[in-house]
Amino acid sequence: MKSIPQVLAVPWGLCAQTPLCGLEVRRALQDYTEVEMDGRHGALLAVPAAGEVRFLGSRWREQPEGGAFPWFGGEFRLSALPTAALVTEQQIRMEIRTNGQTLNAQLTLQNHLLRPRDSAQGQETGDADTLAMQTFILQVLARIREAQTELNAEVDCEAETGWDRLRILWLKRPAQAQEAPRELIVDHAERLPARVEETAAHPRRVLKRTRELMAIDRIQELDNACIAWLIRQPGLSVAEKAGPRQRLLGIAREENLDTLENRVLKDFLRLSLEEGRGYVRANQRYGNTERIRLVNRYLALCRRHHRELSGFGIRNPAHPVTPNYVLQQDSRYRVIWRAYLELLRNQQREDDLWRWQRRLWADFARLAVVVAIDQLSSRQRVALSPLHVRNEQANGRWSDTYPWLALFVLTLGQRRLIAHVFDTTLDDRESTLAPWLSMLGCTAVVQLTDYETGLRGSLCIWGIHGTAAQPLPLTELVQSADEALRNALAQENFRTGQAVKARGLVIRSSLAQPREFATQPAHLAYGVTLDVDPDNIREALEECALILEDSMSRLFA
Repeated sequence: MKSIPQVLAVPWGLCAQTPLCGLEVRRALQDYTEVEMDGRHGALLAVPAAGEVRFLGSRWREQPEGGAFPWFGGEFRLSALPTAALVTEQQIRMEIRTNGQTLNAQLTLQNHLLRPRDSAQGQETGDADTLAMQTFILQVLARIREAQTELNAEVDCEAETGWDRLRILWLKRPAQAQEAPRELIVDHAERLPARVEETAAHPRRVLKRTRELMAIDRIQELDNACIAWLIRQPGLSVAEKAGPRQRLLGIAREENLDTLENRVLKDFLRLSLEEGRGYVRANQRYGNTERIRLVNRYLALCRRHHRELSGFGIRNPAHPVTPNYVLQQDSRYRVIWRAYLELLRNQQREDDLWRWQRRLWADFARLAVVVAIDQLSSRQRVALSPLHVRNEQANGRWSDTYPWLALFVLTLGQRRLIAHVFDTTLDDRESTLAPWLSMLGCTAVVQLTDYETGLRGSLCIWGIHGTAAQPLPLTELVQSADEALRNALAQENFRTGQAVKARGLVIRSSLAQPREFATQPAHLAYGVTLDVDPDNIREALEECALILEDSMSRLFA
């Protein structure tokens, strides 16, 4: 295979040369060779444009990001890699086919967190870092989903589009919202407590009938096998056949709670505890609101009954669970089974959120850039792409837009600029964007054109998400992005013979740390961290808007 696939530690890894904090920014994949790569900011593949990537032993599908571009004499494209949610997913086995040739590679991403899971006993097992990361991911999703009409009926009278809803809720949100958001666990807490109490307090029992030796006076039932055994015993009378210990084979009856329906009930309670704890953590700001109190009461109910069922010796179900007659037809267990399926689907969704958290953050960063530019006093909005939010993700991506996101007219100093905001991860064959922008792995690009002179410039946006407890320093990321941008510009200038104008902005996720900035005037790239907490997002976006404005002004300075 002449064009060797590469794994990238950062989106701009193809254009950077200097190690990032001593770590390689890219590594070549070799046939039947295990490759280890730092995964604290996710990872991408650079594969031949005509290649096909297949993940072995998993249901993942390849997620191309952007169009094709030339690199070292071949046509390449970028493809996203998932972050492991489970220990068993840390080794990624891939088959890459190009022009009849096949490369089998094994990749291990290191230094990233795994998704926290409750133990089989319903106890939290994650440490503070993993729980904080899970809370952050759910908050990012909540911010994106605020564009959905059905979730924000209270602002629909003021908002005509999804962009309007985001602008109102992100920039004009009251200091303290009145109520926590409505999620699946809230729905369960409203309608299921009585059914859970009724079912868990009186779980279905079945009589287990076994043959065993017992005292004569305790025997209540015999079957043909017991009588046949009795006939074979030596002696003339029953007392003689019972022997010196006076024991005969009889039918013993004992109640058995370890049935499939009760195993499902116990696992339903465990999943409810896991879902409820995550909801309460993600919505701590709502304090003592009614929905938080409701969920806490429901958690106490589930915790008590889960402990009781565990004490009865009921085991966990083996997955996948095939429902029996009781789960499908019994009036009590049928409701539990349907709610259990909802929790399983929700758990699968959260697993996928964890796997594709880098794409989730990139999705949020693109929306944040448009909202930030739209609040500049110097801007005039011309057009916005329709914005819809999917009910289910497409491997981390929730927003559904056109490749061009927005068109503005900006007045910066003495210049009037036409600003197009593009989503570069969508392969738009009609796009006017240069291929080298795809090579840089940009999350979005703001393409600027001087209204009078026709001069053009591009602002490259990278949404960088830290998947580790300690992400790499923002200053180091910005220096690496700056080097990659300069190298890409040098190649493009040499190829075209014209001076190409471009700058960059790294938008890194921030869990709980104070906001950071990296704005060295000598650099072509700036950096900023963005907070998604509802109490801080307005201030964070205002600061991001100022940095965007400064970056765009410097393009034509």
